[in-house]
Amino acid sequence: MRGVEAALLTWSEVREGKFASEVIRRFGNSMSPGELSLASSLVYIALRRQFLWKEVYSSFLKSSPAGLSRLTEDALCIGTAGLLELKKFAPRVLVNALVQILKEKGEEKGAKLLNAVLRKVADEGHARLSAFEASGNARDQALFAGIPQWAAAVWRNTFGDEAKDLLRMARIRPYSAFRIFPYEKIETICVDAQRKGIRCWRSPLVSSGVRLSSTIFPGIFPGYAEGWSTPQSEGSMLVVEGIRKVYKGGPVLEMCSGRGIKSGHLARLFPDVPLECMELSPGRVSAALREMKRLHIDRLPAFTTGDALHTDPVRTPGLISLDAPCSGSGTWSRHPEGKWRLTAEKLESFAVLQRNLLRRAVSLLAPGGIVVYSTCSLFKAENENVVAGVLSEDPSLVELSFPVATKHFRKGRPWGTYVWPELPWLDGFYMAAILKRSGGKDF
Repeated sequence: MRGVEAALLTWSEVREGKFASEVIRRFGNSMSPGELSLASSLVYIALRRQFLWKEVYSSFLKSSPAGLSRLTEDALCIGTAGLLELKKFAPRVLVNALVQILKEKGEEKGAKLLNAVLRKVADEGHARLSAFEASGNARDQALFAGIPQWAAAVWRNTFGDEAKDLLRMARIRPYSAFRIFPYEKIETICVDAQRKGIRCWRSPLVSSGVRLSSTIFPGIFPGYAEGWSTPQSEGSMLVVEGIRKVYKGGPVLEMCSGRGIKSGHLARLFPDVPLECMELSPGRVSAALREMKRLHIDRLPAFTTGDALHTDPVRTPGLISLDAPCSGSGTWSRHPEGKWRLTAEKLESFAVLQRNLLRRAVSLLAPGGIVVYSTCSLFKAENENVVAGVLSEDPSLVELSFPVATKHFRKGRPWGTYVWPELPWLDGFYMAAILKRSGGKDF
């Protein structure tokens, strides 16, 4: 399958609710590495700023885009993104490939329109982009950053002038980061990667981290098959490093454990501590068990399939890691589908769920224990507001300062700490450590 064709097919499935990474992974076996890379690049650059691309190509249409077929509209969006962002792909080749696909689908009229519009985009599109970049209009700034206008307005109300930094960071293309264990394998893995043409180096932020100068499929990175290398953003790694520093003793419970990335990290950091993982989705539990097998974890966590709001742990935990379901706004550069599916109403429903989950967590915690609440969100409604609400309900709870110091942290207002997504390896995260005080001896 050709890369341009795969990009269009992926775009169509994403529109129906699929995740781009899953669709592209499915196409992987039928494509060469070069075509797979092209398909992935086209899909993600189109998704990150899809309304900007529509604004650009629509300016060259003689009539309303409402009359376009879905396939023509998709091809225009992907073509515009490719022409204005791809540096190493000849514009004529991209345009001709898209035109040919529309002809093969019987859309001769759409093919002619596409050809005419994309040639204008190639000639004049960069000037249109520059105008959006220079504009002081809030709508234009949100379009250029690839952020929904309502979300950009929320950031302005929350962060003030720093919201401009967030819009700038939204345009940073994410790169891969890997967690390496055992640590002594880092140098060997980096050398092996360099031999394969993969540029990487130690992370200055996390002791187990390695940074890449690109995004790759995990399976081709040295050490992945052996269980030594695990793809994980540095923001996520920093949360777990913080958990290690506040841990005082007792069993550990991971609520909403997902596919096991953090579970594997916790199992490595606490090899002699009973670890229990709760997850609602049976499919994610199965994926987590496969991840534990890949990592060759000697002492497997106890996985429980069930709703964390109603499921009781086997042991009373001394520490709970609650990585709550959220908007994912801190990872929008890496998973751009999420920002176009989120609404203000869905954001509020997340906040309700998060507050209930945090209430549940502190109710399960042993006296003297600690809950680390985290999200990959940059919305105050999912972060400070949730923590403030639960702290106000229980006088035995107190926030602890998070003992991880880095210039990429921002103090919440007033609760918790943000990881600011200002590097290609850092997704945006929020975390807060909450101590449940007791009258007796704490852990």
